[in-house]
Amino acid sequence: MATTSEVQVWVGLIGSLVTIGVSVLGVLNFQRRRDQAAAVGAAFKDVVTSLSSDNETLRMAAAILLRRFFNIRSEQGAGRLSYANEAVAVIAGLLRKADSGAIQKVLADGLRYAPSLAQADLQGCNLTGAYLGQKRGDKKIVNLTNADLFEANLTGASLKGVKAPGAVFVEATLERTVLSGADLTGADFRGAKLNGAKFDGAQIDGAQFSGAHNVPADIAGQLTRGE
Repeated sequence: MATTSEVQVWVGLIGSLVTIGVSVLGVLNFQRRRDQAAAVGAAFKDVVTSLSSDNETLRMAAAILLRRFFNIRSEQGAGRLSYANEAVAVIAGLLRKADSGAIQKVLADGLRYAPSLAQADLQGCNLTGAYLGQKRGDKKIVNLTNADLFEANLTGASLKGVKAPGAVFVEATLERTVLSGADLTGADFRGAKLNGAKFDGAQIDGAQFSGAHNVPADIAGQLTRGE
């Protein structure tokens, strides 16, 4: 039978081992997180570099891979989506000078996967044909709250069901754009081109449409026009 002193020795030894074990795990976890962050950064750099390639297939692949930085379950989304904001900024920068086409649409559609586009700077972006709207059976709702889409081109794009209160669409092109069911409370459409735009079911309380072109006749009576 162990004496009291022997029990105390064993308790002390076990406590020391636990303390050392916790310390070692802490160091290993820190090292793993640091290595992981470095790997994500390197991957982001590689993708951005590929976007400037002369090879269209490589550019297309890179445009698709940017979405992985929005997915917390992917390797590139590790570290609490540490490169998500940078990915949005890269996409926006490319879309400001992109001609409409396959790669442009992949980049524009990719914004739908961003954790949030609230207060995003999307000024002058070519979002032609982009599908940012809510899809059937999909719980994803794009958040464009207070986003800046000044002079953006959203021709034929879908913003169906999006959350965009306070969003700025000043002088934007929204021809044939679907805004059905969207929250556009207090949004600013001054000077926007709205030929064929669909606003059915949209919340437009406080929205401004002063100087907007081709405001749809079926909702003209509901609009609160700014000065």
